[in-house]
Amino acid sequence: MEILNFAKPVSGNFLVDIILWLVTSTSSVAVGIILFTLILKLITLPFDFASRASMRKNALKMEAMRPELEKLQKQYAGDKNLYNQKMMALYKRNGYSMFGACLPTILTLVIFIVAINGFTAYSQFQNRQYFYDMTLEYNEVIYSGFEEDGEYIYRDENGKLCFDNQKIVEQPTENENLIINIDEQAKFYEISTKNGYIQRKFYYSNGYDNASSVEYIVLEQGVLANTNLLNYEGKTFKQAKELNADLTATDFLIDVCQTMAAKQFEKSNDSFLWVKNIWVTDSPMKHPVESDWKAFVVSYAYPEADSNHTFGEPQYKILTAKLENYKTAPNGYFILVLLTAASSLLMQIVMSKTQKSQMELQTVDGQGVQTQKFMMWLMPIMMAVFAFMYTAAFSIYIILSSVISLGTTFLINFVVDRKFKKQQPKEQIIRGRVYVPKEQPKEEKPKKVKVDKNKPMENDFLAGTADKKKHPRGRIK
Repeated sequence: MEILNFAKPVSGNFLVDIILWLVTSTSSVAVGIILFTLILKLITLPFDFASRASMRKNALKMEAMRPELEKLQKQYAGDKNLYNQKMMALYKRNGYSMFGACLPTILTLVIFIVAINGFTAYSQFQNRQYFYDMTLEYNEVIYSGFEEDGEYIYRDENGKLCFDNQKIVEQPTENENLIINIDEQAKFYEISTKNGYIQRKFYYSNGYDNASSVEYIVLEQGVLANTNLLNYEGKTFKQAKELNADLTATDFLIDVCQTMAAKQFEKSNDSFLWVKNIWVTDSPMKHPVESDWKAFVVSYAYPEADSNHTFGEPQYKILTAKLENYKTAPNGYFILVLLTAASSLLMQIVMSKTQKSQMELQTVDGQGVQTQKFMMWLMPIMMAVFAFMYTAAFSIYIILSSVISLGTTFLINFVVDRKFKKQQPKEQIIRGRVYVPKEQPKEEKPKKVKVDKNKPMENDFLAGTADKKKHPRGRIK
C-alpha cells in the first residue's frame, strides 16, 4: 500500500486567480461565472459602446445616402471600380467612416480570446484540484493509522503526516506508544503506534530523504479493532470478512481509501443543472471524470514530468476505482452548445438588420447581402464549435455575454437614433427609408411701389398713356 503523491495544482494565471476568488467567495460556481462575465463586460463596455455607436451612425448615414447610392448603382452597374470611387467621394462628403468601428471591435476580440484562455486554464486547474483533494482524503485514511506525538510523528503546515527519519534511527524513543524496530545491517526501520493499524517500513540505505523507499503495511488486528473504518458498502472489516473470507486487511483498507476519495469528489464537484461537471463540455460524448490516465494528462495539462512519476496510470486507476459511473456517464446533452449557437444567431440577426443598408449599398451589385447572410450563419456555428471544444462554464459565459450585448445594442441604437434625429430634423421615413427633401427656394414678395398722385398713370386710356395695340388687320383695337 502506498501514499498517492499527486502534484499540487498551481494557477500561474491572474485570470485563474480572479475566477477562483469569485467562485470561492460566492455561494455557487454559476454566480461566480456571472460576476466574472459582468466584470469583463464592464471592462469592454466603453469599446462596445464606441463600436456599436459608430456602426449605428454609419447605418443612419448610409440610409440618408441611399437615393444617391442607388442612382450610382444604376449609373455604374458595369463598372465596379468607378462606382467605388464615386461611393468613397460620397462617403467623404457625408462624414461616413468605414473604419470607425474596427479598433473597438479588435479590442473586444482580444478580450474574448483572453477569456477563452482564462476559462481553459481555470478548468484545467479546477479538475486537477479535485484529484489533489481526493488524494488528500485517500492518504488521510493511511495517516490516521498512526498516532502523532509531535516529535517523531507530526504534521507539516499542509497537514501532511511527517516522520523524522533521522531522529527515529539515531535517537530511538522510550515512548511505549511508539513501536520501532531497527535493522542496522539492512538499513531499514519499522514504526507503528500502539493503537494504530498501519506500520511504516522505511529503507534509509540511500539517505533519509529517499521517499521512494517507503512502504505502508496494514496490520490486520488493528483494522479489525477499528470500527470507524467503513468500506464502500458501509461495512466494517469484520462484517466484510464474514461475507468474503478471502478479504485481506490491505484490500479492505484500500476500499476505505477509495471510498473516501470518491466521497470527496462528489462533495467538491461543481455541477450545473443537467451538467454533472461544469468544467467539462456539455456533451454526452464527454464524462465528468476522464476514463483513462492519458486522457486526463492531455485534457487537464497535468505536469507528469514534474511530479517525478510518483503518480501515474496505476495510481490513477486506484484513486478513481469508485468513480466508474462518472467515467461512463454523459456530462451533458448539448443543451448549452445549442443555446450558445442560438444566442449568437439572435445577435447576428439584430446586427444584420442594423447593417442592412451597408450590405446593400457598399457594392454595385449588392453582393454584400450574400456575404452578410453567410456571416450570419458562420458566427453561430463557430460559437457552437467553441462551446463543444471548451467547458460548460465557458458556454454559460458566452450565452450571458450575448444576452448582455443584445441589451446594450438596443440601448445604444435607441440613444444614437434620438441624437441623429435631433441633428437631422427634416428627415422623413418613407417606406422604411430615410428621405431628406431638398430645400425649396423662398418666394420673393412683390415690392411695394410708391404712387405719385400728380403723375399720370401708365396705360391710362383717359390720360392718353395707354398702349396702342394694333389690330391684326391694321386697325386700332
